[in-house]
Amino acid sequence: MTDDTKDIVYVNKIEPSNIYAPFGKHQLNLKKLKSGRLQLRSKTNNVIANIKSKMLTKNMKVIIDKFISGQDILFEDIEVLNDDEKNYLAEIAEKCNINDRLRIPSPKLTKIQSDINKFNILRGEIIAGNDSKELIKDFKVLLLKLMNSKHISKSEGNEIMVTMLQLGL
Repeated sequence: MTDDTKDIVYVNKIEPSNIYAPFGKHQLNLKKLKSGRLQLRSKTNNVIANIKSKMLTKNMKVIIDKFISGQDILFEDIEVLNDDEKNYLAEIAEKCNINDRLRIPSPKLTKIQSDINKFNILRGEIIAGNDSKELIKDFKVLLLKLMNSKHISKSEGNEIMVTMLQLGL
């Protein structure tokens, strides 16, 4: 652990006798967090079905500790996380509605962004006159993938396919 998080006191500042502290739209169990487990409950202390309790890695615990104590989360803190840790924290941030305060770049998002960038590059090559069979196939597969993930609307995707058919591609 870094020096910044050694002195974390796991106490609800608003209501010290309560073992839960506000964590976005849910509550965080401070007693479990002290022992390294992230456990969230609803505001009425019920289990949240789509958020599982999980043991935190040292790096994830540093980020959660900094977050609840109001310290700045540094780029270096996030950079040391692996993809699974980033995905878990990004999911927690989204489900607790704290992604405006806890920004974790999700590898899923970067994969989608990568697909969108590749789609735009392939589209540009086709517009520029490159009609390679492999390029057209990659473009169509990517178009269908982006349509299925709802990053391109079905109507826009169908319009692109019709235009390609009219051009003989």
